[in-house]
Amino acid sequence: MKNKSIKKIRRISPPGKKGMAPGTQIYTGTNIMESSIIEIITYTDESVTSIKPSLQELVDLKLTDEKMWININGISNEKYIRAICDKFGVHYLYQEDIMNVFQRPKVEDESNYIFITFKSLEWREETKCIEEEQFSFVLLENIVITFQEKEGDNFESMREKLHSKNLIIRDRSIDYIFYRLMDITVDNYFEILEKLGNYLEEIEEGIISFPSPDDLLNIQNNKKDIMQLRKNIYPLRDVLNRLINTEHHLIKEPTKKYFKDVLDHTIQVLETVETFREINVSLKDVYLNTLSHEMNRIMKVLTIISTFFIPLTFIVGVYGMNFRYMPELEWPNGYYYIWVIMILIVIFLTLWFKNKKWF
Repeated sequence: MKNKSIKKIRRISPPGKKGMAPGTQIYTGTNIMESSIIEIITYTDESVTSIKPSLQELVDLKLTDEKMWININGISNEKYIRAICDKFGVHYLYQEDIMNVFQRPKVEDESNYIFITFKSLEWREETKCIEEEQFSFVLLENIVITFQEKEGDNFESMREKLHSKNLIIRDRSIDYIFYRLMDITVDNYFEILEKLGNYLEEIEEGIISFPSPDDLLNIQNNKKDIMQLRKNIYPLRDVLNRLINTEHHLIKEPTKKYFKDVLDHTIQVLETVETFREINVSLKDVYLNTLSHEMNRIMKVLTIISTFFIPLTFIVGVYGMNFRYMPELEWPNGYYYIWVIMILIVIFLTLWFKNKKWF
């Protein structure tokens, strides 16, 4: 069983921001990138184009009626984030939320755009723990902007669909791709839950077969992972409820039913998280019960061994006394008689224990 070192619970507030003005853009994470990687996918019903422009090229970009997905990898450079957000009129308070990896998942709607921030989660097989990544989406008229903390994402399937001849995505309004990107992120939670569930089963099997102190450490670390899952997924339910019930013109009525489907998935994830939390608590009980059972088994063995030696020790003790007149000491075959008696006692106790099914 591969164990994890004890993890500290992640901080819930950004370091180094005390006393600063609201809207101060400071990256609070650890994934430092000198510059953001920008990708623009422009598509219509008939064509799709993909480019990776520089920051200045994005700032100078002429907006048209074509639908556009702008993906930004890397949120640590405030110059990039400020320039991109200013280009599309995103408020400086939301710019702060984009760069604050401690931000609670939320949705805000303005007159001309909708802003969402939440967490993408990833299971690390080598450490058996969950890592977070800050995601922020901005939905504008014919434009979706995605901000990701790290390089690389799970959206490759979306890129392939946009470039394929399947026109379902390209035919729909821009809020549909907004939904699809959120759906992909939520679907990724199921993969994490599957791996976490397998790991819980692995721990349980290890506890039952051979419990060790590492198991207790793994159980405690799983508790932190489950808390982390719940903390990040639970607010997403409120985000989706707001999107479903919003009257904002950027969320079309036909798309709301798709957000309802994502909400159902989110509720299912939360229910599974609660189940895993109960399983993890029960694993601690199984661990303690298994240790207690193992201790009882050891004490049983030691008790049986002691039971064999108690009568033998008594006999040896009696004939080890230094009284002058002990009739048995004069028997020519007394030594052999004592051995026969002791062997008979051992045989009797063995048969008696077997009859009691003690071993």
